[in-house]
Amino acid sequence: MSFLFFCALSLLQVADSADQIRNPKITVEALPQLTIENAMYPGLVRDNNGVLHVWYFREADGIKRLEMRRLVDGEFTAPTLISASDKLMVNWADNPRFVIGKDGSSMITWLESNGHGYGVKYAFSREAGSALTEPRWLHQDQLGAEHGFVSLVALADGGFFAAWLQGGSFGEAGAYQTSLIGVVIKEDGTLADEKVLDELVCDCCDTDTEIFNSGNVVVTYRDRNTDEVRDTYFVRGNPLQPDSFGAPIPLAVEGWKPAGCPVNGPAIASYGRHTSVVLFSDKKWEVERLQIVQSKGGGKKFGLPTMVSAKGTIGRADIAYLPAGIAAVAWLHKIDDEVWWVAKAVPRKGMPGPRMKIAKVKGTRTDGFISLVAGDDGVIACYTDGGNLSFSSIKFEQTAADAVDGQTE
Repeated sequence: MSFLFFCALSLLQVADSADQIRNPKITVEALPQLTIENAMYPGLVRDNNGVLHVWYFREADGIKRLEMRRLVDGEFTAPTLISASDKLMVNWADNPRFVIGKDGSSMITWLESNGHGYGVKYAFSREAGSALTEPRWLHQDQLGAEHGFVSLVALADGGFFAAWLQGGSFGEAGAYQTSLIGVVIKEDGTLADEKVLDELVCDCCDTDTEIFNSGNVVVTYRDRNTDEVRDTYFVRGNPLQPDSFGAPIPLAVEGWKPAGCPVNGPAIASYGRHTSVVLFSDKKWEVERLQIVQSKGGGKKFGLPTMVSAKGTIGRADIAYLPAGIAAVAWLHKIDDEVWWVAKAVPRKGMPGPRMKIAKVKGTRTDGFISLVAGDDGVIACYTDGGNLSFSSIKFEQTAADAVDGQTE
């Protein structure tokens, strides 16, 4: 089975004023030069030199493998093996996370079975180009049945912060429940004390985390209460000051009660002081929809939701900022009897641009989730498409009037 990364470069066309942006014009160009065989569920990040790092799963000789490559001068390097084991867990909805710090250190997480259920392993590198350490368990609990849906950021002065979902605890009524946990991974790879960020959350929706120059992080996730309402929330604080985390706050109060976990968590991105979160639900108008909420102050508070997409939206969305501070949002969408990865440009003011098709996919779990990463001249998207790997460029033209300043909180 082959696998195709579809990558989309995005620039926005806007009016003279950011407040008057309507329907930015977009074009798509396929770049089918690159292929990786027999792989799935990729992710992308850029290092401090702008080089793309791609990680993905594949199987060889009956053994599951987690591999990574770099895209250099338009070609992929030979794969670097991260993990190969019959205990390696491949989950279409819960993929590995990888980050690179300003000092060149890096950290990656993935899932492995632990005899009781499954847990999160991590490995790290102290400097650019050095080998990863031996894998370790990310969490203190080794008996809980479920750990996963990690989000990960690099801390400014070294080390990392991770948030994840941890099952296996029981509430007051004796019911099984999942909690949101956070921890600092120190520069030497050891773990600080864990922090419970929310005692009761949705069981299997992705978390996502963003860090700001102040040292504060915003962790976004799908909450859950005793009435089975599963709206999207966030918590904010400084990982080096665990008591600074405030109470969980809803990003959109909808009262959504899905019949079980929707497997559709939020995604967050920032550009200077501007932060956006994209979130999925299907309650308010009795139709599925994708919305975006935005903040001007480093995620201290967010405005009211803006509609990105409604009927036909499947979700599995991601978001990244274009160079001038305009958000690019991509998600899975049903159009007639077909399912497509699609994208829109979302300005900080005004309405989103038109929906643009990226590529048609099967419309099954094997499509996985889309992953976006910002670059110097746009956004790159990658995702699984039934076994093939490809690049596409989605271009938006934008004027300087649409740029926001890059000041930070």
